[in-house]
Amino acid sequence: MKKHMKKFLSIFICGMLMFTLFGCGEKSKEDKNSDSKQTKQEETSKDKSNEIKYATKFKVEYLDNNVKLITDGADRKLLLVPKGQEKPKGHDDAEVIKTPVDNVLLCSTVHTSLIRPLDVFDTVKCVTTYDVDKGHIDEINDRMKKGSITYVGKSSALDYELIKSQKPEVAFVIEKDVPKVAPKLKELGIPYVVEASSLENHPLGRMEWTKFMAAFYNKEDIANKHMQKAEDTIKKVSEKVKGKENPLVTAGMPYKGKISVRFGGSYQAKMYDMAGGDYVFKDVEKDKSGANSITFEDFYAKSSNADIYVCEVMGKTRPKNIDEFVKQAPIMKNMKSIKNGELWVSQPWWYQSVDKLDEIIEDLAAIYHPEEFKDHKVRHYYKVSK
Repeated sequence: MKKHMKKFLSIFICGMLMFTLFGCGEKSKEDKNSDSKQTKQEETSKDKSNEIKYATKFKVEYLDNNVKLITDGADRKLLLVPKGQEKPKGHDDAEVIKTPVDNVLLCSTVHTSLIRPLDVFDTVKCVTTYDVDKGHIDEINDRMKKGSITYVGKSSALDYELIKSQKPEVAFVIEKDVPKVAPKLKELGIPYVVEASSLENHPLGRMEWTKFMAAFYNKEDIANKHMQKAEDTIKKVSEKVKGKENPLVTAGMPYKGKISVRFGGSYQAKMYDMAGGDYVFKDVEKDKSGANSITFEDFYAKSSNADIYVCEVMGKTRPKNIDEFVKQAPIMKNMKSIKNGELWVSQPWWYQSVDKLDEIIEDLAAIYHPEEFKDHKVRHYYKVSK
């Protein structure tokens, strides 16, 4: 009996020792894997700080423990700290925003397109600018119909009480609206972030603001893939139009008796060039982004011999035919592009397609060089009939 007992105890003790050894080994292995994964994640995050290739109006610096230091479009510092984690020491001048965000206010239609590649529409709780079914992003319209996204008014007349009731964690504001919107948001205790993609002078720089938005959601990988796809598309376009004779092109948006034309240093002018067009205003304010309003007479003087006229309309009304278009300025009927029926107008969703500027460049290339893009269907413009 004693002999059997000793044998049993020996087996039991050996078993316990083996369990302890293997158990500790597994735990140690798990800890090492966890530490390795954390280190790898942090190293990867830090590497991403070098991937802002084109944008010049924002910065993302990746710190330790997945903390990010953001410089927004107004040169303000913001510290993105993971939820459940304490703010690190230093950077006392930076406002803290806990990430990933899941309740946001978008104060521009631009923002709705910048987050489209990230598929984070469920985090949007309120929007400005347009009410239900007046925009062109289905994911926003569907949620507005269901009541999960609230319209809080135009940026010029926001309903701040309604905004307060929605308790957004952060508001994204375009740079030109900061003076009228930011003070009130600050009064309500709502952190705001300034988006300034319209000031970029390269189309991929504007698109790259998707990476800016991605930082608030920890979706950098998705943003990087989106940008890589855009770069690949534009590279293919460049290869097709390289060495071709560039048509003379003009662009301008009629508005209140004048016409708005893009400066030569704007990202739009860069798009016309990348698509293989010779933009008639390319030498006007070559180092400046944005646009300027000029008279129809001045526009005609520069554009009369242009082969193609691309009109990017922001409003709801679009011309059905050329006669309807030239009513606003009869002098335009003498333009070469108008006479030859080469007037192209942007589709209603064009202004909500900042995330698709690569597609728009491809469309422009197909308009400028149709012989090279015979199988391409233009998506973001339509040709106005005579």
